[in-house]
Amino acid sequence: MTRHSIHLAVLCAMASVLAAMPLTVGAQDAGPMQPPASTRFPPPPPPSKPDPPSIPPEEIIRRFAAKEDEMVRAILGYTFQKSVRIQEIGPDNKPTGQLEIVTQEWISPDGKLMAKPLRRPPATLHKLDIERGDSDLLAATPLFPLTTSQLPKYEISFGGKQPLDELSAYFFTVKPRALDRAHAYFSGTVWVDEQDLVIVKLIGKWVTETGDVTSSVLPFSVFETYRQQVGKNLWFPAYSRSDDTADVGGVSVPIRAIVRWSDFTPASSAPAAGAPATDAPRMSAPPQNPAKP
Repeated sequence: MTRHSIHLAVLCAMASVLAAMPLTVGAQDAGPMQPPASTRFPPPPPPSKPDPPSIPPEEIIRRFAAKEDEMVRAILGYTFQKSVRIQEIGPDNKPTGQLEIVTQEWISPDGKLMAKPLRRPPATLHKLDIERGDSDLLAATPLFPLTTSQLPKYEISFGGKQPLDELSAYFFTVKPRALDRAHAYFSGTVWVDEQDLVIVKLIGKWVTETGDVTSSVLPFSVFETYRQQVGKNLWFPAYSRSDDTADVGGVSVPIRAIVRWSDFTPASSAPAAGAPATDAPRMSAPPQNPAKP
């Protein structure tokens, strides 16, 4: 595994999923780091007195935002598969039932994110009642939130440096400078590869003046998301997870959302549905047991 290896989610959304503009209100299994114990917004890494990086933090921020700009432009030329799993979690923290939906996604000429259903195995959920027509299981949020145009809207603070799998990464806390009712903004922590100065992991949620952003169907808000390297210079989402509880008839049911992106293929040479990817993107090893936090 090289130092480039490592490893916000939607079912079907419009082009705003990929755009760098703030989310307009309508409403991610953990990787190599220990996941938060809470199912709500986790705290940032433990406070410490960080050693100053070799590059000024302001320059690191400028560079990773420029990389986000590149990702927004580049992903327009790809098709990819996305798997969304909604799981009910038992007392042993293992899934007792799930719903999985797999789609092939791409950007249409008019800028819309399109989705073609590939498969939806019979659901084994016992308590959640999710209709087959439900298409907004998870809130639609931008895949690349911290583009250059968005930086003035955030307070971004350098927190220090941490090992992340085999990488050495800087981490930054991100908070919106102001909130309103019409738009949502990212609030959380991002990890930036020390060498390539690109965001490789995020933990956070989207917030408005009225609270956390969720879908109209399920309560997930905080996601832990890892990215994968595609080609030489691109880092696209790979794996995202969120844990929460749903009120079902007055009973709190632990639930989990897992989103995986795979088979990123240039749109001009996209394989037919079901064909294997020609070059699997590199990422960090996912957890061996997705149900174990």
